[in-house]
Amino acid sequence: MVSVGKLGTPEEPVFIFDEGAPALFVDLITELEVDESDIVRISFGAMSKNGDGVEKAMIAVRIRMPKNMAWKFCRDLSSLES
Repeated sequence: MVSVGKLGTPEEPVFIFDEGAPALFVDLITELEVDESDIVRISFGAMSKNGDGVEKAMIAVRIRMPKNMAWKFCRDLSSLES
């Protein structure tokens, strides 16, 4: 079942549809850079260990966002410490 939410303002609402995408667990950041168009590129990896004991990381998710959104994300994460 899809759940729906809303953000934004009454003049410019943004409707959010959640179809239940799985939550991904990550252990490390494998990429963090800003390209020439001010797009922040972040990739996260999930750690695992092979049967022979060799640790590996598989890319779990890649996120691309404008730099101003990345700064907002950073501020929001910082506010969680309060």
